[in-house]
Amino acid sequence: MKSMKSMKTMLVAALVVGSLFACTTATFAQAGGGGGGGGGGGRRGGAQTSAAMITRFQTALGDANKLTDDEITKVTPVLDNMIKEQTALRADTTTAAADKATKRTAITTEASDALKAIVTPAQFTIIQPLLQRGGGRRGGAGGGAAPAPAPAPAN
Repeated sequence: MKSMKSMKTMLVAALVVGSLFACTTATFAQAGGGGGGGGGGGRRGGAQTSAAMITRFQTALGDANKLTDDEITKVTPVLDNMIKEQTALRADTTTAAADKATKRTAITTEASDALKAIVTPAQFTIIQPLLQRGGGRRGGAGGGAAPAPAPAPAN
């Protein structure tokens, strides 16, 4: 009899855990997953593109700090390369998860360094956190509001 009671307890526990998992999954699906938010810029919201990332950058930068056409021309290939490398890394089934995390960080750091050489320091301060979130990092903040625009530079 004791083993029957133990099996019932295990079954109830398994059902509770399964129910919690199902509810959590449904909540994440309704809320956009907390990954990159909707609108095409994040992993769950659609294909990540450099155009979508630049749009997020421009929104966060505000009118005073927007990227110029020349900066956009230089930033686009950096973002395209980052997205291509991260997509290939996600598709790689031979690399361990810990190694993928290290490589993902290296890819984002490389892109950050390239962007830092293109944009102004004020722009980079605003762009850098968006790059960290939008660049494929799992977990953490995702589809939240963009940071407040930086004040206009003093003349």
